[in-house]
Amino acid sequence: MPIAYLALGSNLGDRIGQMREALSLLEADASLSVFACSSVYQNRAIGMGEADDFLNAVVAVQTELLPLELLDACLSVENELGRVRTDEWAPRTIDLDVLAYEDVVMNGERLHLPHPRIAERDFVAVPLSEVAPSLVVFDKPIKEIVADLPSVDLEFWAEKLR
Repeated sequence: MPIAYLALGSNLGDRIGQMREALSLLEADASLSVFACSSVYQNRAIGMGEADDFLNAVVAVQTELLPLELLDACLSVENELGRVRTDEWAPRTIDLDVLAYEDVVMNGERLHLPHPRIAERDFVAVPLSEVAPSLVVFDKPIKEIVADLPSVDLEFWAEKLR
């Protein structure tokens, strides 16, 4: 089965609880299997003014879903957990992003793979490198992407997703 990597984030309410619930909903989906979870990290909300800090993590899944089907599964989990979409920079109860799917490169209307901002976001690149240390994105090993980040401003969160 193909392997994909998903980012989970939250900056409203019971952040860790919502991320755990999202993980449970993903694990309940028979078409995918979560086989690795990164540590949880806290970071400032970027571009959101005075919004609460985010908690972020990355999970690795094996899935029989195609990339757009996986995106739809993620959107379904977001909806079930009460995600309200207002604008790109709005606070969110839960945020799920498909970061990479095998070696698929896609620039569609709904989904870009690999996620175009992996190399810019420490809160994605660092946990992704934990679950997939040999992953190559944009012709570069993820460990190199992490090393090339201009700065890493993450706080390790002691609680685990599971």
